[in-house]
Amino acid sequence: MALEQAEERAKIRREKSKAAIALAMESRWEEAVAVNRAILGLFPDDVEAHNRLGKALVELGDYRQARLAFHKALELAPSNTIARKNLERLALLGKEQPQAARGRKLTPQEFLAESGKTGVVVLESPASPRTLAKMAPGDPVLLRVAGNRLVAESAAGEYLGEIGPRIGRRVVRLMGGGNRYEAVVTRVGDGELAVLVREVYQSPDQRGIVSFPSRGVEPFPSESWNALAEFEGAEEEDEEVEVEAAPESGWEESDAGPARGSSSRGPARSPEELANGESEEQE
Repeated sequence: MALEQAEERAKIRREKSKAAIALAMESRWEEAVAVNRAILGLFPDDVEAHNRLGKALVELGDYRQARLAFHKALELAPSNTIARKNLERLALLGKEQPQAARGRKLTPQEFLAESGKTGVVVLESPASPRTLAKMAPGDPVLLRVAGNRLVAESAAGEYLGEIGPRIGRRVVRLMGGGNRYEAVVTRVGDGELAVLVREVYQSPDQRGIVSFPSRGVEPFPSESWNALAEFEGAEEEDEEVEVEAAPESGWEESDAGPARGSSSRGPARSPEELANGESEEQE
């Protein structure tokens, strides 16, 4: 009987955790709060549920309750990197509302793309850490051409940084020729912000010109998507890769050479890890 009860409790925990993750994936934060609190009513020592609860509360702008949730997770697991990173970012934000709470996050499905049509870069000349802390993985980024520079801004028009010149100049040229691009935050932390840029339309006049020619770069995998990772806490380093000019483009190599901060992603994260607030920033 005791074994059957234990198995039933484990089943309930799995099902409710799965539901909480699904709600977070759909940015249904109020419902996610309710489900995670229901889990904690049955399993008060569930560290992952405390982290998921904190994440959802941050999205709703309830920083005080979010801090309590993350503090509890850290109390239960003092070495929990996710909770610690969450609290660090909340301290940096103070009472400011993150950009994530003001708009719809983008989903992995919206950024699955063919090889050569996406590129992940770390912004150069970034904004202040306080400004970057307002952003979260999944937030849309606006790309603005300023001469031959490609500037990244938040949905509210706040400066975030610049796409490095080797990639930026190439994209600016392609935009001038009629191509269109979208961008989204993939990682925030330690004074850096990484974005994924995707070609969403290629002008017929530029057919055959690759937006992000590369060697050894894999398409951005949905499994490693950070849309649920409001705060950073992974411990793996990104692998540096080179980005080369496409031979068919006829452009100078200086316009599309190795991109500072371009990276392929590490091992895929499970949905459970992402919903807990874990991402792929190096420690």
